[in-house]
Amino acid sequence: MKFRKIAAAIMTASLMSSTALAHTNSVGYVGDGTGKITVWYGAWHDNTQFNEAELKVLDSNDAKITQKQFDLLSQDSPAGLLSGVNYFGSDGTKLIPYDVNTGGGESYTWQGATFTLAPGDYTFVYIPLQDAESTLCPKGTSGCSATVEWMPMDEVIRSLSITLTQNDINGDANGNNILDVNEVAVGAASGGPTVIGQGSSQVIGYVAASGGVIQIVSRTQTDTTWDNMSDGTTKNTQITTTELTPFEGRVDQTATAQDVVGSTLRNLDFYNIQGIRMNSKMKNGMSGNTSGVVVGGSKELDNGVTIMGGFTRLGTGLTGNGDSVDAETTAFAAGVENNGVRLELRRANTDYEVSRTIGDFANTSATSGTDTSARVTYSPETGKVNPVIGYTRGKRTMDGYAEAGSVQSARTMDSTSDMYGYGTVGLRGDLGLVDFTAMHHTDGVNDISLGLEKDTGNVTWRVEGTRSMTDLGNTNAVSAGLVIRF
Repeated sequence: MKFRKIAAAIMTASLMSSTALAHTNSVGYVGDGTGKITVWYGAWHDNTQFNEAELKVLDSNDAKITQKQFDLLSQDSPAGLLSGVNYFGSDGTKLIPYDVNTGGGESYTWQGATFTLAPGDYTFVYIPLQDAESTLCPKGTSGCSATVEWMPMDEVIRSLSITLTQNDINGDANGNNILDVNEVAVGAASGGPTVIGQGSSQVIGYVAASGGVIQIVSRTQTDTTWDNMSDGTTKNTQITTTELTPFEGRVDQTATAQDVVGSTLRNLDFYNIQGIRMNSKMKNGMSGNTSGVVVGGSKELDNGVTIMGGFTRLGTGLTGNGDSVDAETTAFAAGVENNGVRLELRRANTDYEVSRTIGDFANTSATSGTDTSARVTYSPETGKVNPVIGYTRGKRTMDGYAEAGSVQSARTMDSTSDMYGYGTVGLRGDLGLVDFTAMHHTDGVNDISLGLEKDTGNVTWRVEGTRSMTDLGNTNAVSAGLVIRF
């Protein structure tokens, strides 16, 4: 580029006749979609800072419609110039597709003029200074002259005859339904590849985090658009990101079932034969039922000591918030009692199956847990209403598990082992046909029960209702069965 400019400065005398060192060397036009057409003339001089000359418009009969001075100037090739479609160079005899290697070389500065035209046949004629038709500087006028920067390379480049179509006016000269200014951006005119279509993609990324009983899945949407080029490449890639409303969902289904099962077992009398049905309504939105049977009994020995043992199978089902959990529990208990003091050992094994949802995602899991406890209570016989005091010490475990289902929200949980202990104080009353208990446990659980029983010797028929109240929710249980004394 520098060599060509130095040569131009040295060989000024030969510029008027030489096309090898062309000056104004390209011509094109771009519609703006509102009926306006801008005609651009390009010159190989770089960084030219002034306009020069005029542009005349002729109709199909070569009658002049208008003539105006160039008033637009650009150091970048104007958007929308497509080689061979609406942008041309000259080979000295005719206009040819614009090409940096032929037809006068590359353009570096452009000047333009805009006209409002309807579809039809037109000829645009470049009128340099000192031309007979110039209104700025007619031929023979002293004090003004054409510069080398805007000197036409030949007579061919001075004239552009076209049939202006509605597509041209609408800004889509090649009729491919893509605006020319989008096909060839500012500074891109080169006779190279053009835009043949647009592509797009949308990706949503997820980040899941669990804290306490809630899981939050953050969502980020990434939208990408690009232009597909005629040579198979892509250009003008645009990327935007949007933070979407996060998904939120509970992850305490297993813990809720564990609490319900624990509440059931705490109030269960293992030492009879009975069927039980319990309804639970938890504060986290889950609710459901527990049902099962107990088979057990007791025997008083000759020394006054009573030995007891029993077995139970319980099934628990809870739903809520679009989630569900099923628990199957097998538990055993054994105990001894003498003079109002009872010592019990209990062991429960529970299998859990969970299904949960969070936003568009769903996960399932299965695990097992245990609850082992030792309980001592003292309830002296002082009359119809007797005090009860006690203490329970236990251990709960839960196996680790990995959730199946949607990978975006799936969790992997480690096994857990927790010790617990609580004291018990309350009252137990026997009013004949009716008996009751009211217990407060220091872990925040309160139980009340009311029972009806009929003693027929070695067998006592019994129906009981129990309400258990915790910080997590309430349960109501009904049991019916019989107590056999061996």
